[in-house]
Amino acid sequence: MPKKSTFSSLQAVYTDIVLMSSTQALLDWDQETYMPPGAIEFRGKQTSLLSGQIHKLKVGKKFSHLLSQMINLETGEILDSTLTPSQIVAVKEWRRTHLQEIKLPAAFVKKFAATCSKAIHTWAEARKNNKFSLFAPHLQKIVSLCQKKAGFLGASAHPYDALLDLHEPGMTVAELTPLFERLKVALTALLKNLASKPKINTSFLELNYPHDKQMEFSHLLLEAMGFDPAISRLDLTSHPFCSGLSVTDTRMTTRIHTNLVTSNIFSVLHEGGHGLYNTGLPAQEFGTPLCENSSLGIDESQSRWWETLIGRSLPFWTYFYPKLQHSFPEALSSISLTDFVRGINSAHPSFIRVEADEVTYCLHIILRFEIEKALMEGSLQVKDVPKAWNEKMETYLGITPKTNAEGCLQDIHWSMGSIGYFPTYALGNIYAAQFFTAFEKAHPDWQEKLSQGNLSFIRTWLYENIHRYGRLYTPHELVKRITDQPLSEKPYIAYLEKKYNNL
Repeated sequence: MPKKSTFSSLQAVYTDIVLMSSTQALLDWDQETYMPPGAIEFRGKQTSLLSGQIHKLKVGKKFSHLLSQMINLETGEILDSTLTPSQIVAVKEWRRTHLQEIKLPAAFVKKFAATCSKAIHTWAEARKNNKFSLFAPHLQKIVSLCQKKAGFLGASAHPYDALLDLHEPGMTVAELTPLFERLKVALTALLKNLASKPKINTSFLELNYPHDKQMEFSHLLLEAMGFDPAISRLDLTSHPFCSGLSVTDTRMTTRIHTNLVTSNIFSVLHEGGHGLYNTGLPAQEFGTPLCENSSLGIDESQSRWWETLIGRSLPFWTYFYPKLQHSFPEALSSISLTDFVRGINSAHPSFIRVEADEVTYCLHIILRFEIEKALMEGSLQVKDVPKAWNEKMETYLGITPKTNAEGCLQDIHWSMGSIGYFPTYALGNIYAAQFFTAFEKAHPDWQEKLSQGNLSFIRTWLYENIHRYGRLYTPHELVKRITDQPLSEKPYIAYLEKKYNNL
């Protein structure tokens, strides 16, 4: 038998890490779907143990020894001349994440996981009962731990950079701040312009839409998108998400409001976008970073692509609206296709991020980015978060939350310790719109095909240009490769202005 290569040996170690990480993700999925609430303490012990073991493997001598034979850990110089171009990318990515991991003490990793497990449970209770004071002590611990994490990782110019880089490699506050400022100016101007237009009727979206019928339509959408029930499933949760445990195991969740049909529809399309990215990753690269998404922002571009660019378009509903009418004849039989499409694209300030329209969505993200940045800097205290949140909502959207449940308690992310995550949502919109310019050139007849219910050509384009590469390219490289342009907010702004001025 030929001797195992150093790369294969490291891949075997990383495979164990991936398997343990997917097991942890499965526990997280269970916690948000089926776990009885009384099991929270025990679940905390499970996730803490797994986090510790995963971290131990990532920073272990074996991992470091094997990696150092292929690349100089200090300089990044490739030492193994037998590596293929794709293996070199994987080795460089292993080095990047390894250097991050070895800076985090094992005790810190276990404490962080245990703290977040408890915080998630408390956040749910605080949100349910509208008590920020219940969640505040947990948020304070998480902010403090994130500040320590940034210190361990060694932020270059800003403490937030270290956390941002964990979710969106290569992105910095220096690049993001002016990008978001330009976006904020354009969006607030568009929103102001739309406010002077006649109000669009959306009341028919808030009638009675039975739970079971909504779930049936959800499965119809997922089937049309190309999901195989043998390797995917859809369940209910309070905060929709998608867990890609492997390319053969995708867990999606949605939430159903019987008096707001769009909540479920767009949650399913959104999580379905994540799910297709997961199932399209290169299975042959399993056990390497190449079988993972390029970044959370790129992953988000896939969900927003399906939820907004496709799922809120006239061609999409030209085909699917008759099916929706058939499912809900009492609510929709008298509503025309034109009125339905106008209704689901109505733009107006609202409190809940996941149910925000395309014009206001990124303003919700920019608000969170600014608050997180201030928390990390120490210029904002946890106790003042509700006030800061409400003030920014009033400034950017012209509305003030009546409760913290519809304000600063609405998202699960802070309880998960995911400070630095929110910007990827806005980046996802920007990436998606920029990718779409290339898609339109490749498929100038996309609207006609889509209006006939054909979604396969869309899925194929995404697979060929994004999914199959996994982490072979960085977000910036992927944007340049697909569009031949650097990252820009201009295509997204142009898309919104054209769409909403024509509605």
